Amino acid sequence: MKYIGIDGGGTKTKFSLFNEEGKKEKDVLKPTVHILNQSEEKCVQYLMEGVNELDPEERCYIVAGLAGYGQQKELRDRIQNVCNRAFGKRKFSLYNDVEVAVQGALNGEDGIVVIAGTGSIALSSINHKLKRCGGWGYQLGDEGSAFWIVKEMLSIYCRQIDGRLEKTKLYDILKNECHLTNDYDIITFINNLNNNRSSIASLAYIATMAADCGDCYVLQIYKEAAYEISLLVRTLAKDFSSSFKVSYIGGVFNAGHYILDPLKEELQFLPCELISPIHSPEYGAYMLGKINNYSEKRK
Repeated sequence: MKYIGIDGGGTKTKFSLFNEEGKKEKDVLKPTVHILNQSEEKCVQYLMEGVNELDPEERCYIVAGLAGYGQQKELRDRIQNVCNRAFGKRKFSLYNDVEVAVQGALNGEDGIVVIAGTGSIALSSINHKLKRCGGWGYQLGDEGSAFWIVKEMLSIYCRQIDGRLEKTKLYDILKNECHLTNDYDIITFINNLNNNRSSIASLAYIATMAADCGDCYVLQIYKEAAYEISLLVRTLAKDFSSSFKVSYIGGVFNAGHYILDPLKEELQFLPCELISPIHSPEYGAYMLGKINNYSEKRK
């Protein structure tokens, strides 16, 4: 049997086709199918397109890890309905996107995974039981996420315009990247994004550009982001009685050592090892599919 592993986050949806042995054969990329960022009709469309492109003969086992499929029953029911419509008679299993990410990043072993992309959340896995910390959304939390970093960065830019802070490289880089003719065009620029958190979070690359230039304010933002992320880990770490691994996933970590170095410093007194992900979330979905398929065969 072949498997389609789906990683549906807040920004994009990745579909990967795996053979029985776990070798990846093909990838397909679609827009986000997050039910809070996309209409249900579009979610059904993109999920249907993705699996049909990989499996037109409808023979694969689908394992979908989708953002939003969490604690809130109304959202879970809506996402379940979307998948029922998209996959039809196909055999599938449904998880939260962080669950498949944890499975892949830790290769099914115990530990903690931090996901810092558009939003932020951490999950621990102990004997395959998951516990979460964070993940409250941009209106209530998501500290250390790309959205949070951009908000902090824009706040500094505005204060630099006012003269409350001295202008640094960030001022010039942000103004150039956002194509602002006038300092105050930032207001129109942000309004035109219609408070779309994915679009706002996508501006995080500007922070990395400024960090490359040694901008002191942006470097401090990354340190604060690392501190916020470390709080998620420290909270979950209380449940571990021995040393454990901590892995990380998400666009925030594309900033490399700007975020990883201060994170390592924040975690130095915990009995943990910070490691890059062992496998991708899509592979984690494949692993869960294998487990499910094996369990069903034994019934």
